[in-house]
Amino acid sequence: MKGVIFRGERLIDREDEAAFIKGWFNKLPKEILWIYGPKSSGKTTLIEYIVENELFEDFWNFIPNNNYWVRYINLRGYLITSYKTFLEAFIKPAKETKRKEEKINARMSIGIFKINAGILNEIKEREKDLFNVLISELQAFDEDKQPILIIDEIQTLEDIYINGKRELLKEFLNFCVRLTKELHISHVVILSSNTIFINQIYNDAKLKVTSKFYKIDHLKFKTVFNWLTEEKFSRAEIDLIWDYLGGSIAHIQRMIRDLNECASLKEYLEQQAFFSYTEMVDFLSRGNTKEEEKIFRVIAKVISEKGCFEILDNFEHKAEYVKVIDKWAEKEIFFFDPVTLKVNGNSRIYEKGMQLLADI
Repeated sequence: MKGVIFRGERLIDREDEAAFIKGWFNKLPKEILWIYGPKSSGKTTLIEYIVENELFEDFWNFIPNNNYWVRYINLRGYLITSYKTFLEAFIKPAKETKRKEEKINARMSIGIFKINAGILNEIKEREKDLFNVLISELQAFDEDKQPILIIDEIQTLEDIYINGKRELLKEFLNFCVRLTKELHISHVVILSSNTIFINQIYNDAKLKVTSKFYKIDHLKFKTVFNWLTEEKFSRAEIDLIWDYLGGSIAHIQRMIRDLNECASLKEYLEQQAFFSYTEMVDFLSRGNTKEEEKIFRVIAKVISEKGCFEILDNFEHKAEYVKVIDKWAEKEIFFFDPVTLKVNGNSRIYEKGMQLLADI
């Protein structure tokens, strides 16, 4: 994957992650694969690269690989406020799904299931269960092709109900468990940057034993060093960039594009740190109690000094701290890893902002 250009940007050193995901698809489906990690660590870009370049023989002409049948949908691109709008995003009558002639990419919907119009009407009228219909469709599928269902930002289905009673997200996840652990007929991959949601899944007894959690983190220093050396940055400049931006691909790419807008590299990086600081100050000024602000400042100080904040089982006032962590993780300023119980800045630039906050 070295040197690969994908959508105008270099796809930086994700060979190990790509190999893991492709290897996963060659196994018998037994678990849901949850891909999580900090915001802008490249999860969606990597999965869309794999869909377009590994799971299709000719993606631009929509010719699938002989080994796979793929449906990928990024729910971030849909306004889903009800069961009805979910159906509209996820399923279309077969007669309406003829391929258009223009070029496509995985950001566009290849996630739509094609269902007979009559059956779809029965689903809408609640005469048939959606998920039973989808399982029947998959069970009748070509045995030579492995179905793969990939969903990005599934937490958008939270707080939506079927018939005002059944939780849509719960029903969907039960459907995913049936596809993988119970029936072994389709792989299911779910991506999310929302670590509060991932934590809920990780601590759900049923889902935890039917799931594999795989973290895609920011880049390591060696990878960043090699990348920026190729971009003609000096060792001193790379060390400075690492101190401010860490391994955040998105932040480094933006820096490379925008650097000429500032007088110097240091000025640019200090400006970005100040922006993250003001974002936190603004959030602190709205909707936080004095106790919540105090707890946030304690956590931020520990992160800025030690690199992370750990939640221990015997931690005093754990519930109060977890509430604050949840709140700031929801804002994507904290990154909480439910597997290690460690809290970091969602990216290094937030940790630099926390250092400014601690100095005041």
